[in-house]
Order: sequence, then C-alpha cells, then structure tokens
Amino acid sequence: MRLFALFAYGLFALLLLLGLGLYALLSQVDFDALTEAGDEVLRENYALTLSVSEDSSLTLFPEPALVLRDAELRRLEALDAPPLARVSELALTVDLAGALKGARAPVRGIALWDVEITLDPARPDGGPSTSEGVGDPGEETEDRLSLTLPAPQDFPVQRIELTNVTLRLAASEGRAPLVLERLEGTLARDGDGLALTFGGALTGSPSPFPFSVETRVRGDEAQLNAEALTLQLGGDRLEGEAWLRSEEGGQRLESGLTLRGPTLHLDPLITLADRFAEALAPGAPGPQSAPSSTAPQPALRWHRTIEVSIDALRLQQRALGPAALTLDLRAAGGSGTLALSRFLQGRASAHYHFDSGDPGALRLEAESLDPKAWDPRLQGLGALALQGAFVEDDNAALGFRGTVAVSGAPGSLDASALKAPLSLAALLLGDQDALTRWPERLRYEGLVGDLTLGTKAAPQPFTLAIDDLSLTGALQLSAEGTALTAEGRFAEEEVTFPVPEALRGMPLPLRCSKLEDGLGTCALDRGAFLTALQRGEGSALRNALEAAAEEKLPDALKAPARALLRGLFQKSREDGGR
Repeated sequence: MRLFALFAYGLFALLLLLGLGLYALLSQVDFDALTEAGDEVLRENYALTLSVSEDSSLTLFPEPALVLRDAELRRLEALDAPPLARVSELALTVDLAGALKGARAPVRGIALWDVEITLDPARPDGGPSTSEGVGDPGEETEDRLSLTLPAPQDFPVQRIELTNVTLRLAASEGRAPLVLERLEGTLARDGDGLALTFGGALTGSPSPFPFSVETRVRGDEAQLNAEALTLQLGGDRLEGEAWLRSEEGGQRLESGLTLRGPTLHLDPLITLADRFAEALAPGAPGPQSAPSSTAPQPALRWHRTIEVSIDALRLQQRALGPAALTLDLRAAGGSGTLALSRFLQGRASAHYHFDSGDPGALRLEAESLDPKAWDPRLQGLGALALQGAFVEDDNAALGFRGTVAVSGAPGSLDASALKAPLSLAALLLGDQDALTRWPERLRYEGLVGDLTLGTKAAPQPFTLAIDDLSLTGALQLSAEGTALTAEGRFAEEEVTFPVPEALRGMPLPLRCSKLEDGLGTCALDRGAFLTALQRGEGSALRNALEAAAEEKLPDALKAPARALLRGLFQKSREDGGR
C-alpha cells in the first residue's frame, strides 16, 4: 500500500502539471493569472507552491503553442529543499483560428519534456489522499467521494506526449537510488477511443528492467474498457484486457484485470521487490508536515479483481510449471490464491486473506513434491508435503512470520557429511569394517520437520527427525544462499544406521555453507565438536577410545595416546575443569 501511495503521489504531481497547461489556455493565456491562480489552489489544497520561468511564452512556429518553461512544484514547509517536481518544458498546441474568432483557445495537444519527480519514502502521506477504499463499505456518508469516468470520445485534446520523464525515490543515506527513468508515452485519440503507449526502465537494481504498456481504451462515463492490453515485463510479454466501471452515481468502483502469457521469470521481479523494500526501509525521520486545514478526502469504495495465468513460471532457471493467480480486493478485506498445478511434479498453492484492521494471513499447502525435480543432487529424497501458516510482519525476513511443517515419504539422504567423522571414530574404536558398512546414503522411513520464520532477519530455528537421527539447528536466509548450522544426535539404541555404540547420544555439530549447492557442502564443525567433548558429553567415546588404545597400541605409544585423549576431553578452565 505504501508503494502504491508513493507512485500515486508522483503521478498526481504529473497530472497537476498537465492541468496547469490546460488552465493556461482556458484563462486566455494570462501568465500572471495562471501562476497566481494555480499557486493559490496548490497552497490551499495540497501545501504546495508553483513557480514558472519568465521565459514562458506563446510561439507561432512551427505551430501555435503555449510554452511553459522551468515549472517547479515545492512543498510549503520545505521551500529550500529540491522541488517535488520539475518540468523543463511544457508545450500546448492551440487552435489559433478558434482563438482569433474570440473563442477560448482550445488545446489540441500537450507535450512535456525532461520531467523530474522526486518521491520521498519517508513522506508517503505528503500528497493528496490516495485512498484505496478504506472504511466500511456499508457506511453511508453524504460527502463520500464521487467519481465520473472520462468518456474517451469526449477527451478534450488530440494527443498527450511525455518525453524523458524520471520518477526518483529519494534514497536514505547509504542506500542505492531507485529510479524509473526514460519514461516516454503517448495518449492519442483513435476513432471513438484512446490509444495508449507507455514505457521506460527501472534502474538501481543489478541491471535495468525495461517495461511497457500498450492498449486501446473505449467506453463511456459508466465503464471504460482497455482492449488489446499488452504488458512487457523485462523479456516476458503478457496480454489481456481490463475494465473499470463506475456504480452508484460514481461512489463505487468495480475493476477487473486479466492477463495471460507463455512465461514469467520470477528472479528479476524478486530482485526488484527486494530493491523496493530496501529503498522504502525507514530512514532518518523527515520533517513534520505542516498542519492541513482541509478535511480528509472521503473514501472511495473500490472492488478489484485480478486474474493472471502463466503457462510456464520460471525461477532460478527452473520451470515451476503452469501458474494461476487470482486476487479479490475489497474495501474491508480481500484474498488471493496462487496455484501451481505441476510444481516439482506435485501440486502447491498459497492463499492470502486479510480483513480491514487485521494483519493479513497466508497459508501454504503442497503435496507430492519431488525434490529431485528442483535439483538432481537431491535424488533419493521421498515425496514431500508442506503446510504453513503466516501473518504479516514488516520486521520478518520475508515480510511474514509463521511456521512451515514438512513431512515426507520414505527415502534417503546423502551420508557424506557424517560418513568421514563416523568412519574415523569407528576405525579408532577398532571397527575395521566401518568404512565398508557405512552406506553412501542414509535411508529413512519418514521425514518430519518444521521451519519457523521469525520477526527478524536472523537465523531461523529448524528441527528435523529422520528415524533415529535428529537434527536441531538454525537456517540463515540471505541473498548469498541458505546456510545451515545444526547438531545431529543418534538415538541411544541402534535402529537403522550402523553407528558405533560409543557415538550414540554424542552431539555431532554440522555446518552447511550453502544448501542450494546440495548436502555436499555440509561438514563436521570441528571446533563445536571439540567443545562438546570438553563439556563432558563424550564420556562414552572417551572410555571406548582409551580402552582401544590400551588394547591396540604398542606400549611406547600408550602414554602419548593417553595425553592426547586427556587434551581432547579435558574441560576448559571456565567450565571448572582441571
């Protein structure tokens, strides 16, 4: 919602500048009257002030046009600060013949060049109300906002053209800027409708992200239809249609958007979301706004529905299969569902629901997931099922906090992370067959675990139970990858795995630097293992090793072996050891 308010504020500033151009012609091209009247309206209603260069003039060549130069909008409480919006040149072509006949000069076209609009993330409430329908939809108020849609056939100008428009998020100290730049587009009459083309690029992420919109708008004051809608997001092209309907005398809006496409790559969209989150993160508090003498804008009830279907959703060069997204958003709440019918050769869905005044809730469900469809190195893992419940939390690592429960069918795990230290210990214990008996993969009859996402971007607690092996630890989620720090313990009594008896119940600390690269990145944490020994948790292992040394080693090596074992198992001084 905050991001919507920011860009609505920026677009509103752009519309204000367009409106000033229209006012210039309707006021008989009186620059003094234009500046004074426009500035008065802005001061009283929006706490903004307008300045226009004295170089503004009426030109006749190459066509009659009113040209406003160096127009700027500033906040009243920050006159020394950079302007909210700056327009290098705003030209309005006029019907000179009509003007010579005594009629008010009609606008034939509007063109803006080199526009810069700066949005301050610390002040999303600095502009006009951009209510998205807050309030009780059943509430009856006489001053509720009423909106009449503009009929395309009555559009007052032939053409509106934007060239080199820049919308910039004012970055906090230490944060990279985020800019929508090279925005260009036209809105022109096309028969009984309007043809719209608009495009640009988002910069400030690892690489520029181009986007464009093309459509034809038809309709009347009751309903507008966007036909042949084409949306280009990076290298992905989506097509569809949209409509906007005004009901109850303009006090209620209904809108719908339908998009279809062969592919949609999530990686650049996730990167952009992260960049927006970084840019919109709270920074130094901005100056306090001057008290407004105007009453809050009345709420507008707006019901929106969105449907998006993609043949092949892609993430990290992986095909996630067909995807269907549905959203139903109302004034008092809404819901959305993302369904993946063939995700990892199984099925998955995410359902989001919120009510006015309550945090949004998200539920995840998946079944029959095949891990090797995500990464061939996970060959052997059984089919997985997931269930999760989350609530919104701006402080959480992913914007939500909650728990995902994991359950799996029988399968096997790569044993390389445990095989080396256990085989070495077994060899020291005199078990010469350990290397051949220890399997390449550990079989399990079932998999049960849970992952908790907390309110901070910190290591997240994780528990996992695989037959007689249990793992407890923490996952660290970051842009570089998912790291796992865990402690494994085998049950006291052997059930499945050929583990030396002395190691049962012994903590085995593991560290996996990047789970995305497979379990081969996991290894025994030698420092943590030594600490566990010094805390007395390896008494059974120590006794077994001492007995093996006494039995197997020559007399000349027994004393050094005893000294080595004492060093390994000696408690540290801070633990009270000697």
